[in-house]
Amino acid sequence: MARRLLLCCFAAVTHVVPGTDGLASQSRLPEELRRALRSSPPTASASNAAAETTAASQLAPSSTSKVSIYNLLSPTDRSRFADSPDESFYASAMIVQHNDDAFRSKLSRLYSEVLPPSGGGTFLDLGSSWTSHLPDEPQPTNVWLHGMNAEELDRNPAGNGWKIVRSFNDPDDPINKLLSEAATSSTSSTSITGDGDKSITTSAMLLPEIPDSSVDVVGICAAFQYWRFPERVVGEILRVLKPGGTCVVSFSNRCFASKAVGAWSRRAADRERMQYVSDVLTHGARILEHKDGGGADSPNGTDTYGLKVERRISDGSA
Repeated sequence: MARRLLLCCFAAVTHVVPGTDGLASQSRLPEELRRALRSSPPTASASNAAAETTAASQLAPSSTSKVSIYNLLSPTDRSRFADSPDESFYASAMIVQHNDDAFRSKLSRLYSEVLPPSGGGTFLDLGSSWTSHLPDEPQPTNVWLHGMNAEELDRNPAGNGWKIVRSFNDPDDPINKLLSEAATSSTSSTSITGDGDKSITTSAMLLPEIPDSSVDVVGICAAFQYWRFPERVVGEILRVLKPGGTCVVSFSNRCFASKAVGAWSRRAADRERMQYVSDVLTHGARILEHKDGGGADSPNGTDTYGLKVERRISDGSA
């Protein structure tokens, strides 16, 4: 059963382009955030390392799912203006709002529409920080967080379960290496589709803590533009979402310009970025599902499914 996908571009209030300091030369980002980005990032903190060790010691059982990952991006698409390790860049907590009031209000209302109406269920926040923008009602029973800074996740009042500190951008990850080696040569098109000749089938997980088919809603707020191997993330979304579950991807044109991937930076218009996200999420991965719930030798065969775009919401007002 296909999983639903909602794409949202809210409140595009400022255009962020690389400046001489790696920031937006005309940006209206909060000054405290600009100071955080200008300062030299320290090495990875002990709290981040401890969180990673704790998570690794409590892994869920190995997944039985097989995911086909389709290489969609070129090396240029995966490159970044300043490619410092994520663990260094995000080592200092940034306890600031990354989007304006209107954006956060609209996102919260959207979450209220897609969460189980009577409450309960599980919400997974990918690329999370110190806030998840969840509504007062309905409230999910479980809120699991993934991000890059342990202090930020610890300060998130919604989180009540997994708090996973881990980069999705590790170039030494075996599957990421295969994606890099099988990179496509086209960089000119703003629309991309899957290529079966360049697929990788794997049961390796980015988030082994999260069991298969355990999440009602996946939220990705202002994070998709930083992932160098987004096809891998699509595979994990498919794996962890329950049948009929929903993934909500939201963004504005605010970002850390130096950390956004080339596929994002070369698409200046909001509609082009929405198309990029849509293409990757719908073509980046397929998951194998046995028709009768059996194993690989199931007599009834298998189906594959992916994410299906159900709704696009574009609102450029401040």
